[in-house]
Amino acid sequence: MGAASGFTLLTPRLSIRPLSAADAPALGRIATDPRVAPMMGTIPVPWPEAERALWIARGRFRGEVGFRLGIALTDGPLIGACGLWGAPPGLFYFLDPAQWGRGLATEAMRAFLAACFMRLPGLDVVTADHFADNPASARVLHKLGFRQIGAGMGQSLARLEPAPNIHYRLFRTSFEAVP
Repeated sequence: MGAASGFTLLTPRLSIRPLSAADAPALGRIATDPRVAPMMGTIPVPWPEAERALWIARGRFRGEVGFRLGIALTDGPLIGACGLWGAPPGLFYFLDPAQWGRGLATEAMRAFLAACFMRLPGLDVVTADHFADNPASARVLHKLGFRQIGAGMGQSLARLEPAPNIHYRLFRTSFEAVP
């Protein structure tokens, strides 16, 4: 499927879909939550509405790396976002803390990565990282087949100082081998 056909995925509990301007209030509430914001690198706190609208517009799927999608409960509200951005392509995701601990991040990212590997020719490797004080993201990445490749210090607009973070890589072949 090309860019014109959009990018929407359904899992048993989720709809992973293009973001719209109507999602801006929920995005702002979730991403600036004090439990979420420090885990994000580039989202400011506060996150003005105009900047959220621009973030949504710049993240539309165009058939290549450099896009963001919303994560919503099936026929329900937006509960987070995910995307694939940069070179090498880096995975990111965040969920509303009210939804944590239910396996939704793993469900969403498994479907998202499978679709990315299928739709984006030449995508053979994806990177990811998480701050060391976010072990839940480590568990999600491990379940998806990511392997740790290093560690360093990371920046977050919601943290006063750099903090330790852990770097991962996932090869298409490793992902396809995960049951």
